[in-house]
Amino acid sequence: MDLATLLAFAVFVIVMTGTPGPGNLTFLAVGASAGFRRAFPIIVASQIGAVPLQLGVAYGLGHVMAGGGPVVVLFKGLSMAYMTYLAWRIISLSVKPKGEVALPGFREGLLIHPLSPKTWAMNLAAFSTFLAGNGLGVHENAMILVTGFVLGGSVFHSLWALAGVSILALIGDGPLMRAITIAMAVAMIAATLWSLVL
Repeated sequence: MDLATLLAFAVFVIVMTGTPGPGNLTFLAVGASAGFRRAFPIIVASQIGAVPLQLGVAYGLGHVMAGGGPVVVLFKGLSMAYMTYLAWRIISLSVKPKGEVALPGFREGLLIHPLSPKTWAMNLAAFSTFLAGNGLGVHENAMILVTGFVLGGSVFHSLWALAGVSILALIGDGPLMRAITIAMAVAMIAATLWSLVL
C-alpha cells in the first residue's frame, strides 16, 4: 500500500467516523443526558462491537452483504428495529424523570455498529476502494481496516459525546434539552432509514 492510498484511506475514515450517523447521534444524546463519563463505556463497547464486523468485511462477509438477498433483508429489519429501540431509549431519557430510565449500557453499545447500516456501508466502501487489490495480504488489510476505524471511531465518538456535554452545560436540563434530545433520536432514525435506502 503506497502512502497516497494510506492517506486517502485516513481521510475517508475521518470523514466517515466524524459525520452524523446512528452511533454518533447516540453518543451525542447520551453525553447531553448524562455526561461524558457515562457515555465512555458505551463508546468503548461500540468499538469492541465494530471489530467483528470489520474483520468479517476483510475476510469476505462483505461479498455476502454486497450481494443482497434474504441475509441483507434480515439485516435491514434488525438494524431498523435496533436503532428504533435505541431512539426510544434516548427519548425516554429526556421525557421521564431522572433515574427512572437507565442509560443504554455496555451490552447495547456492542450492537451499535454491527447493526448500523452506515457502519457496514463505510467499511465495505473503505475495503473495496482502498484495501482490496493493494498487494497486501488479507491479514494486513484486516488490521489496517480495524485500526483505522477503531482509532477514528474512538476519537470522533468521544467528540460527539463531548459536544452533547457542551449542549447540556449551555442550555441546562429543561424543555429545550428535551426537545433537542428528541430531535437527536428522530435524526438517528432518519439517518438509519437513509442508510438503509442507499
